[in-house]
Amino acid sequence: MASSSGVDYIAKVRKFREVSSIQHESIPANAVAPLLEKISKFLQDHETASQNDCTHAVFDDFHDWWQGQKPRHTLAIGEDSTLDLLYGYIGTCYDLGIPLTLTEKRTPEIRFAQDIEIWGNKNATFPVEELMALESKFARLLGKTMGKLFPKEPFLDVCIFDSSGFSKIKGVMKTFVRLVWSKIVVDKSRALRIRDYLVHKFKECKDDEMKELEGKIHNFNQDLAKDNQNQWGDIFSEAIYSGRFGIRMPLNDRVSARPLQKPQQLPFTPNGVLRFHFEEGSLKEVERVCGKDGVLDNSEWLKIGCVRRPAGEPLTEWAPPVFDGGGVGGGEGGRGPGRSAGQVKLKTKAGSENPGKLARPAGQPGAPEQEKPHTLERKFLGTVDDFAEKLEEQLGKTDDIAKGEGGVTCSHQGTGARVEFRASNKRVYIIGQLNQIRSLLTIITPFVTAVGDSTQSVASSRPRSDGCSAAGASGYAPSAAYTASAVYAPTAAHAPSTASRGTGREAGGGVLSEPHRRVACREFLPDGSGELKLAVGDNATVTHDPEEGQAQNNIHRWVYGLNESTDEKGWFPLSHTNQLQATADEE
Repeated sequence: MASSSGVDYIAKVRKFREVSSIQHESIPANAVAPLLEKISKFLQDHETASQNDCTHAVFDDFHDWWQGQKPRHTLAIGEDSTLDLLYGYIGTCYDLGIPLTLTEKRTPEIRFAQDIEIWGNKNATFPVEELMALESKFARLLGKTMGKLFPKEPFLDVCIFDSSGFSKIKGVMKTFVRLVWSKIVVDKSRALRIRDYLVHKFKECKDDEMKELEGKIHNFNQDLAKDNQNQWGDIFSEAIYSGRFGIRMPLNDRVSARPLQKPQQLPFTPNGVLRFHFEEGSLKEVERVCGKDGVLDNSEWLKIGCVRRPAGEPLTEWAPPVFDGGGVGGGEGGRGPGRSAGQVKLKTKAGSENPGKLARPAGQPGAPEQEKPHTLERKFLGTVDDFAEKLEEQLGKTDDIAKGEGGVTCSHQGTGARVEFRASNKRVYIIGQLNQIRSLLTIITPFVTAVGDSTQSVASSRPRSDGCSAAGASGYAPSAAYTASAVYAPTAAHAPSTASRGTGREAGGGVLSEPHRRVACREFLPDGSGELKLAVGDNATVTHDPEEGQAQNNIHRWVYGLNESTDEKGWFPLSHTNQLQATADEE
């Protein structure tokens, strides 16, 4: 049946979603087509081409039934009343069996959320109902730990959403649970610290019942367990805090990887809300305040399950964890684990940052000399307010940005490194050690320009075997080397020459004379347009390795190559791949 616009939306939905039935008991059959037209018009009317205005996006730029000929895949939903309409339409599509595939763009402050991922076998996986039962050791240890982190809260509610089912990536069942702590507001740094502390507490727990539960989880798939899957560090996923696609919304579906790229029919389904009661910092009681059905409607689940928060909303007061996490320490209020040794390093044209190592204090025998601060200069032609606004677009509202009459200073996470803008001469000074300058340049590169000879970058100070400067034959501005983008893919200057073939790798340059093949052992989800998506089992050909052969190269460095499964190119961390064993024919 054609709508008032002449489009048969029911036929269009059936084609895009490959479904035969589009109905729900609460929606009359003759009202479905007009409702689909209204949803399509609403979403198209709120599409935006501006990343600054974007609040929501379509997962992996999936082309869905509601979009026009030239979809933008990004939405601007600003006002509360408009957001209520969006929630209503999401709920309608969920009821009709055609869940949308929308994600939320992270705000600087978010509700604290966790993704729990457990791999099963071909027939079964760990049931969510057992994992989050009132007497479950998992749920009680989780609540007990959160209570210690937020001791001033008399109770904490956690909303449970379930997206478990069959994973086409590994061909086995998977438990996938989203937990949203509706009262807790955090920033990215604090969210990662909480996640790391939870991993620490679960690893250190010696309770017999907890060990039995851990063994049961590990035994669901022995092969995956041997590959470090179903360990606590994998179960508490950190991708939710920095994944490329934003944070998938409740009642919305995930899209499978290209080239298939179809909704998986595994939307986040409401499972219930647990309330943890505390008395003098100790867990007193756990109760289920609502279940799957009857108490909350779809819009209410979205209101308590979405994570975006208004700009500048205060973070929930907490007691920062103090423990030996085994990683790079640091952060607010005590020692924390930082990121694990497998963390992806900051990517630059010159390669990755060196992995952190414990060094002797300066002045002791054998201690390395402390690196002297460097200063890099750029130009910005706007005002003090303009520069502060640009920084806030990149970082959000933060105390690291200090504005005065004569300029702006942006500090680098307590390291002493900083960006200074002086209005008197329109100059921007980036001050710090080389790796810190790389980080700061990623922030300001989009809105500053070069100044004469000072455009020589940190990357260009490295020796190049081809005799080219970083800004010469490479074909891009030096400051561009510090942002993750497809335009920084290796150019002809890095391609292996005919003369070099058969002579091994070029001395000191890290340029491969012959590409080599790898196989992905871990999924890698890009966080920028220049990065390469990898699924477990994908074969990848490495064509450019800037740090190959250097004395300090590391398995976590970034390399450039081709995903043979998707025919796409980009940067990816070498640690997510293993050497591919050549077949007899290839040899």
